[in-house]
Amino acid sequence: MKHFLIVLCLGLALAVHASARVVVSALPEAVRPDAEVSTNIALNVNAARLQTLTFSVEFESCVTNEVLVALGADTDGNGDLSLYETDVVFGCDCGAWYCADLRTGETTQQSTNVIVIGKREFDPAWNLFKVIRRGFGEIDESVALDEERVRFDIRVR
Repeated sequence: MKHFLIVLCLGLALAVHASARVVVSALPEAVRPDAEVSTNIALNVNAARLQTLTFSVEFESCVTNEVLVALGADTDGNGDLSLYETDVVFGCDCGAWYCADLRTGETTQQSTNVIVIGKREFDPAWNLFKVIRRGFGEIDESVALDEERVRFDIRVR
């Protein structure tokens, strides 16, 4: 019995999770009321240790405004994520939340202001995300990015 318990204990895996958080508060004011404003944020993720990326967006949505978060790889190195460098877009347009995978062309409606990208969906080449706002009226948006990762993982078999 004693040997069985030792083997059972050695077979267990121990993992401690850590998380990092980035919060993007309100974007800069637009020059004109209907102008688009945006900001680019570096995405520095250790893909080998990543468990999930969670984007949550707070936004006063209505039919005249839109907010979106774009993920991709800044392949030309200019610090600005263009449409051609974008792989995934998540946001709210005309009061409805959506997620679009530009690699596959698939767009899905979302029931919430949160998107979770798991280890399998994450592309290690992604190094930038961009937050864009368009529209009229009082818009108070913020985006939070939570990265959950394994700090250490001990596996004995």
